[in-house]
Amino acid sequence: MSEEVEKYSKKIKSTWGSGSFPADKPNPFTALKDSTRRSIVVLFALNGPMTVKQLSEKLNLAPSTVLDHIRKLLEAGLVKEVEVPKKQHKREKYYGLDFVVYTEREEKELEKIVRKYADILKETARVVFEKALDELESWFKNTLAAKHGFTLESGEIKNLVWVSLYHAVASYLAEKEVLVDPLKTPKKHYFYIKIKSD
Repeated sequence: MSEEVEKYSKKIKSTWGSGSFPADKPNPFTALKDSTRRSIVVLFALNGPMTVKQLSEKLNLAPSTVLDHIRKLLEAGLVKEVEVPKKQHKREKYYGLDFVVYTEREEKELEKIVRKYADILKETARVVFEKALDELESWFKNTLAAKHGFTLESGEIKNLVWVSLYHAVASYLAEKEVLVDPLKTPKKHYFYIKIKSD
């Protein structure tokens, strides 16, 4: 592994996603187990669209090696071919990211901005959640979970209730076209990578 590959691949802090990843293609998590592919993704994140030649120069790798990794990233839906306003040569192909990438700093800024809205929402959510638990008491007595010794106070049951509430709210927001369910997108999933801030 070249020094450059190692340097850039270490910039990825975390990866996550939601939805469904096709069984007939490599999923993004599997594709990013390779350090070279991780470093390519980071270079795209930092520089925008690049050619195989530009990537190979930055990573000190043979263009054929880089092209092989680009093909795997294309197959996993992480990279796409993009048009750029100015090309040096007509036949040059530029590639770029096909998922959301953000930095640690951007994440902190986002959390700071939404915190005031979260403060309003969390108190409402707590009250609604507790009311739901109260109302579920008579229903819960006849469930399989109750027969196996669980109670409404069990962490697993509270989590089940919370997830059910969350899905009901997410469905409502999708119905109002505020959110789009990842399963209703062409890819059937969303994928995100957080990279270190410089």
